Amino acid sequence: MAENGNPKRKTATRRCPVCGHEAWRIIYGMVMPDTVEQYPKAEFAGCVMMHEQRIYPATGQVEWGLPKWACQDDECRHRWW
Repeated sequence: MAENGNPKRKTATRRCPVCGHEAWRIIYGMVMPDTVEQYPKAEFAGCVMMHEQRIYPATGQVEWGLPKWACQDDECRHRWW
């Protein structure tokens, strides 16, 4: 919590491991408008959570998981966990 009693905004971003563009955290579930305002740099994915397949770059093995990050570059749109 911030000093004024309000929750801290989680606007942290990462760099896409594929293209280096800014990536935002994916938030699942029904969100209210105030949540959207509180997290301006987040991608809201709704209530349906679909596991996705990827090939882990370090080992070359196939993995399944729920994406937590999404690249914001329209040409890349890489998603990872």
